[in-house]
Amino acid sequence: MNPGGGATGARPAGRGPAERPVLSTYRLQLHDRFTFADAERVVPRVADLGVSHLYLSPSLEAVPGSTHGYDVIDPTRIRASFGGEEGLRALAASAHAAGLGLILDIVPNHVGLVSPANPWWWDTLAHGPSGRYGRHLDIHWHPGPHGQPALLLPELGERLPEALAGDALQLAHVEDGLAPAWRVVYHDHAWPVAPGSLEDAGLDPSDVAGTIATCREDRDRFRSLLDRQHYQLGFWRRANEELDHRRFFDIDTLGGVRIEDPEVFADVHAAVLPLLADGTLDGLRIDHPDGLADPVGYFEDLRAAAGEEAYVVVEKILEHGERFRDEWPVAGTVGYELAAATLGIHLDPAAGPILDEFQTRLTGAELHREQLVDGAKREALETMFGAERARVTALATAVVARDEQELAAALTELLVVWPVYRTYLRPGKAAVDPRDEAIVAQAVARASARRPDLAAACRDLAAVLTGGAADDATVALVTAFQQLTGPAIAKGFEDTVLYRDTRFTAVNEVGSDPAEVGVSVAELHGLDTEVATHRPATMRLSSTHDTKRSEDVRARLAVLAQRPGWWVATADRLQALAADARTLPTSSSDEVEVGASWPLPAHEHLAWQTAVGAWPIDAERLGAYLVKAAREGKEATDWLTPDPAYEASLERYARALTEDAALVTAIEAAVAAIAEAGAVTSLAMTLTKLTAPGVPDTYQGTEVWDRSLVDPDNRRPVDHDRLAELAAELDGAAPSPELAAALLASLEDGRAKLWVCRQALRLRRRRPELLGPDASFQPLFARGREARRVWGCVRGGGALAIAPCRVGQLAGAAAARDLGDTTVSLPEGDHLDVLAGRRVTGGDHPVSALLEGFPVALYVKER
Repeated sequence: MNPGGGATGARPAGRGPAERPVLSTYRLQLHDRFTFADAERVVPRVADLGVSHLYLSPSLEAVPGSTHGYDVIDPTRIRASFGGEEGLRALAASAHAAGLGLILDIVPNHVGLVSPANPWWWDTLAHGPSGRYGRHLDIHWHPGPHGQPALLLPELGERLPEALAGDALQLAHVEDGLAPAWRVVYHDHAWPVAPGSLEDAGLDPSDVAGTIATCREDRDRFRSLLDRQHYQLGFWRRANEELDHRRFFDIDTLGGVRIEDPEVFADVHAAVLPLLADGTLDGLRIDHPDGLADPVGYFEDLRAAAGEEAYVVVEKILEHGERFRDEWPVAGTVGYELAAATLGIHLDPAAGPILDEFQTRLTGAELHREQLVDGAKREALETMFGAERARVTALATAVVARDEQELAAALTELLVVWPVYRTYLRPGKAAVDPRDEAIVAQAVARASARRPDLAAACRDLAAVLTGGAADDATVALVTAFQQLTGPAIAKGFEDTVLYRDTRFTAVNEVGSDPAEVGVSVAELHGLDTEVATHRPATMRLSSTHDTKRSEDVRARLAVLAQRPGWWVATADRLQALAADARTLPTSSSDEVEVGASWPLPAHEHLAWQTAVGAWPIDAERLGAYLVKAAREGKEATDWLTPDPAYEASLERYARALTEDAALVTAIEAAVAAIAEAGAVTSLAMTLTKLTAPGVPDTYQGTEVWDRSLVDPDNRRPVDHDRLAELAAELDGAAPSPELAAALLASLEDGRAKLWVCRQALRLRRRRPELLGPDASFQPLFARGREARRVWGCVRGGGALAIAPCRVGQLAGAAAARDLGDTTVSLPEGDHLDVLAGRRVTGGDHPVSALLEGFPVALYVKER
């Protein structure tokens, strides 16, 4: 790799097949109403856009009706409701004929624990650890009432004695071809009866009607039968404190998989590896690898199984300042950290303190973010992960000679201050990495500073974590601890803090830090240099199925950080106009004082930003978003104990913002004041994503304006027909000042963004030596008065991208931003802007001239 990026010598591994190198992706969300056949119909449009690969959401057999596919129930089969393997192969054939390849999102960490739909789970419940799949799931078996291996199954809506006193819990015999036919049923649940357990309970399996009647009438006999199963039924609220299987974060019905077992690895990949081998698939996206016992070992096993050509990216969440480990045998991350920095150059850091002061005035309380984060993580650990903490503590007591309560407290402190998703300690498999030692040392130092009484226990735990001992007890502790640090961040920070800290919501995203408003252009250049040098084929996203607001919402909200004084005045006006929409509380909690008005001021601020960012938006969408956000924030309502009265106040507030004439007028005026700057910011972010190092991904429908919010809002149906019509309007168009002017004149229809996407993606596909992963990268630094408000780069020595930053602070319209005496230097030769048809020669040029007529530029050196 040369200093600015750009590979030399043999073609690098992991870039897809030579005939279909991975250059860019287009994410499609598949579900029962948008199947492989539907995806096949959009292939021509996506190919015309210039993309190299369709990137499919999880498509293995999932829970019936699943709208996302991350709850796989049988990884050995392609999802039948999508069209099965035949449908996937037909899609691949159409894609290949159009010059596209396929990349599939897979989920090796967990499966959906739905009985009887999941054959692994059904077999495990029926036969325990001795069954065919008894070792596939990460279960910590305990002795049942009769000594049999058992696990807690907290799926009852009441305590077991209460369920037995009712009529819903019964014995059934179902002849549907699934063995065993004997089941325990409860509402829509069904669990298998272990072979031989009927006889052990004194029941006759040959007398179906009589045995069922006996269990209906003699509940003690039925209880005796239940006690003999490999599962112990319990009230669902017991899960967080007593669950004995690993799960995906706090979701009991997504059970952790023991992918480190070769037999399990083979079964998990039984459907996808043959599709990689025969060229149906060109690559994989790996969901949540940090949940695995040994992510690095999994990457190595997957590379060996998938082959050197397969493109593999992993959903590795890099916390603020954390570096990707480029020695891993994968192309890189999915790119959340790049999206954060790409937005960051459009935010003015000076806005942070101003918005903080406004939030303090609004809420009446100063926000201490470190306390907020630590408190939310502690709350998550105590309320959601009691079972996991208890297990880690028990494992620690087997290794560290200290009091159990002291170890429990020390472990909690370490988990609270842990700065990253996880470390990659591999006792018995690899030497301790200095990067992991540094993370552990940092956490110990912070925990000890706040709790000196636990310093010695923290040091002892650190010595075990980084000691490298490979005995079973140590390995078990190190593994379990590393599998808990991520959930603490995910539920405490991502799913709580990012909904509580509402002073500026554009930065409240995975991979971002709400405490940080803005980065410099130089910082983004530094990150992109690291990408070009160490992971040039990493994915580069902007919107996903998981982002909390789309790229276009974030881009419009970015203007609030460019004009914070304007936003404070606007928000004050909205608050005054919304006075009648607030209500007096009708219930109270620790967080909501009786006498205060609802919604909480922090939620009002969230509502104003959401309305302005996503406008136009109706009451139903805005209300649903506000209720979800409030539940995630867990201050006035939450998922476990929702407050209907408070949620109704949010819905009333949403109706007022979207239907009250005065409020609608004020919001529309605010949107009008920033819409153009927001659109230009989005065009700039789009150009950066498409031309900077990495493999850019376009989330379905975001090639035009898309102002979606968090799921399920961002999984709404995409109007592919409309997108095809807009693309048809650009067919045959050549870059020219006249076209640029027309696109800006009808800015709201989205064709300007579509044009930027199409021109950049087509250039990337046509000339990968200019924009592909292995093209060289040279940061372009402007000079002059507004140098900090200009981003640019030169790729492959012949493609030059330029975009303005913080445009809300610049005078002039979209086609003529005033950048004063700011200049950049172009490489020698003649250059054509493929966006607006501008022609220039090499040398120094005023940036305003380079952007005249269209707000961003992509100059290509003419051959």
